[in-house]
Amino acid sequence: MTVKMATMISVHDALAAVLRDIPRLGSERVGLANARGRVLAEAVRAGRDVPPFRNSAMDGYAVRASDVATAAPEAPVRLRVLEVVGAGSMPTRAVAPGTATKIMTGSPLPTGADAVVRVEDTEESGGDVVVQARVTPGTAVREPGEDMRAGETVLDVGRVLRPADIGLLASLGLTVVPVSRRPRVAILTTGNELVEPGEPLGPGQIVNSNAYTLAAAVEDAGAEAIRLGIVRDQQECIRAAFADAFTADMMLSTGGVSVGSFDFVRQTLSELGYEERFWKVAQKPGKPLTFGLRQGTPAFGLPGNPVSTLVCCYLYVVPALRTMMGMERIHLPHIEATLASEVTTAAGLTEFVRCVVTRIGPTYEVQPTGSQSSGVLRSLSAGEGLLIAPPEQQTIARGASVRVIVLGNDGTSAVAPF
Repeated sequence: MTVKMATMISVHDALAAVLRDIPRLGSERVGLANARGRVLAEAVRAGRDVPPFRNSAMDGYAVRASDVATAAPEAPVRLRVLEVVGAGSMPTRAVAPGTATKIMTGSPLPTGADAVVRVEDTEESGGDVVVQARVTPGTAVREPGEDMRAGETVLDVGRVLRPADIGLLASLGLTVVPVSRRPRVAILTTGNELVEPGEPLGPGQIVNSNAYTLAAAVEDAGAEAIRLGIVRDQQECIRAAFADAFTADMMLSTGGVSVGSFDFVRQTLSELGYEERFWKVAQKPGKPLTFGLRQGTPAFGLPGNPVSTLVCCYLYVVPALRTMMGMERIHLPHIEATLASEVTTAAGLTEFVRCVVTRIGPTYEVQPTGSQSSGVLRSLSAGEGLLIAPPEQQTIARGASVRVIVLGNDGTSAVAPF
């Protein structure tokens, strides 16, 4: 069977085609301790007020604000201490005029008190406390529901759970969390020339880096990577491997999608019932890219060159995986920056130029990383961004404003924020 030729489409149309057909996965429930980084599948509503009772925001003395309205270092106010209430204990006596209760952070506020004087503004004297600073009603008092009120929606569907969210869920007493199921992504690499890392290289052989690059990118996106190994450039081998790969939620292959004598991927996919949505995208790197579905399972035939593979993964696979998990923010971040040196790009193609991103005050500057060959993975490793060069512009002048996709957004910086 032969596969039909296809018209090369734009990057915009390719992305739209991917996102239009990506299925959403179901949900599962996981323990709270395993929920970080997962995508919330149901909105969370507070089942109770947090905090559940009026309590002190600091160590000090619970008082009636009117009793200490005139307190100052030169004119302190003396109050009789009724009792000491620690966190986890309940007060047994109401604060009346001329009295106070020694209280710790988080302790319930006794009846009659409406403010807390911090311990640093007091001195103990026998059974009394000498207050040297005035407070107003509500000072250092946490009201019930100040953080969350019963019935309030506190986390929405599609949120990627961060550490603060885990703490919030714990404060509501939740032990299990409804989250979207993580996609299982089958990854296979095609090529007679490939060997695994650690194996000796024979004549004409190269290391299978793509499988590990893709697995890392898939896991970064929150999905589960399943490496199925190297598939030789033989139709029967490719057929068997692809049939196995389609038991996953998504299939990724690298290599064999161009028009060479040993490029069997598209033909084999077609024979397996794969419905191709597009083949060839007007971009550099990564033009020979195919996407489609087999019985509802999405599949990407990625190019074999290492940079092309990863760039296509960033542009199309990552948003697809995030969509499958129900995320709302599915794309890599992008910024506007100033180009530090002139760039010449391919005619008629949207080129993604690997670059270093430097922050200069409130603005950004970008500098290409050097060779833009699709086989030079080091230039992608050294870069922090992909400059988007439009197809109608072959030369971008130094000083021009450009849009840059930010890579490796791991939240780290060599410069302190303060």
